[in-house]
Amino acid sequence: MVIPIIFVLAFGFFAGKTNQFNGNDKAIPIINELVLNFALPCSLFVGTISISRVQLIDDLVLFFSLFITLLIAYLFSLFLAKFVFKRNIVESSIAGLAVSFSAGPFYGPALLGSLYGVSSGVAISMISVVINVFIVPLATIIIKVDLLKSNTTVNKPEVSIYKMVGTAIYQAIFKTPFVWAPLLAFILVFLNIKTPSVMNNSLELIGKATAGIAVFVAGMTIAVNKFKLTGEVLLISLLKSIGLPVLFFIVALALHMAKGTPIFNQGLLLAALPSGPMIVLLATKYKQYQEEASSILAITTLGMIITVTALIMII
Repeated sequence: MVIPIIFVLAFGFFAGKTNQFNGNDKAIPIINELVLNFALPCSLFVGTISISRVQLIDDLVLFFSLFITLLIAYLFSLFLAKFVFKRNIVESSIAGLAVSFSAGPFYGPALLGSLYGVSSGVAISMISVVINVFIVPLATIIIKVDLLKSNTTVNKPEVSIYKMVGTAIYQAIFKTPFVWAPLLAFILVFLNIKTPSVMNNSLELIGKATAGIAVFVAGMTIAVNKFKLTGEVLLISLLKSIGLPVLFFIVALALHMAKGTPIFNQGLLLAALPSGPMIVLLATKYKQYQEEASSILAITTLGMIITVTALIMII
């Protein structure tokens, strides 16, 4: 199941290295927008709306397991980078995201879709919501507060922390289609409202483009960034590839998830996926931790061949 992902990833890497789109700096953001703003939201909506209310309620334990797992991973890695590797807050926050931002929205449809079908959209929706409604806003707020403290001048008006938090949450939900689309589907399922099959089929058509394009653009992203191998990069990569799925396993069992069930296995596989390309975008935006972020992305992506393959064989 991993080989097709690696093939498409290599295809995207080749396209990035050979500059097939006449300017990767412009092509990558556009392709990312196609995936994140159009194809992925449709895929997650259809995958979520297709299940029953009873099943969704039963699967909520996965949401809480992912939330606790990713929050612990983010905070632990942030403090590790800050106090062990002596990074500043911005760099530490990106390092935290490197471990906690599992690339479920990017690789999930390709991997879980081939193993579990359309119903895997629920698990992918849940990790998308956890990451983009809780983890990324938390990291963004920590970064912005630190930057405000370091850039404060007498002429600059003070920004309320409450306003910053509210803005971050608002943007995370209402300005992010692959968050509000599954949230809308969750609400419709809870209310037992059915959507027309012609609508679901139409959304599914564009949603099917998600898996291939998302993996392709991830390969392009790796191709255009520099590689730097250090002890810090290697440790963060190991925490992401091995530590995060182990942590999920412990948390899920503590919350009494039945080991070996499809929803348990989907959560485990999502946790084992590589770091998301978002870490490179944030590092580029703030011009900090760029080489480290792109190196972690490359190592965890290649490491997926071992970790995800091993997990598929075990489960």
